[in-house]
Amino acid sequence: MSGHHATAAELEAYVLGALDEGRVDGFEAHCAECDECARALAGEARLEVAFETVARRPSRVPVPVTRPLRAAAYGAAGLVAMAAAVLLWFGHSPATAATTGDGTAAAAHHTMDDGAILDARNDALDGG
Repeated sequence: MSGHHATAAELEAYVLGALDEGRVDGFEAHCAECDECARALAGEARLEVAFETVARRPSRVPVPVTRPLRAAAYGAAGLVAMAAAVLLWFGHSPATAATTGDGTAAAAHHTMDDGAILDARNDALDGG
C-alpha cells in the first residue's frame, strides 16, 4: 500500500472495522509513514465519533402518543350520535294534542302534508 494514498472508501472501511484483515497491516503501516493519509484517517475517525454522538442523542421530535381509549370513546360517541339522528329521523311520531293538567286541549292539532304547507306559503307570498 505504500505506493498510493488511502482512498476515502478504505479510510471509512478501516474506521468502521470493515477493511479486509489481509489489508489492515499494510494500511496501518502506510498511515504511520504518510502524514497525508494519517490526517485523513484522523478526520474520518472524528466524523465517525460525531455520527455516533448524534445517533445516541435523544430525539427532540415529539413522539405521538397513541391513546386507544380516547379514540374508542370518540368512535363510540360518533356511533351514539348517528343512532340518535336515525331515531329522530325515522322514529318521530305525529304530534298529538297537548293537554293541560285538567284534561282540556291546549291546542288543536291539524295534520297537513308538506305540499299543502308550501302551497299555503306560496299563496300568502303571492297575495292570493
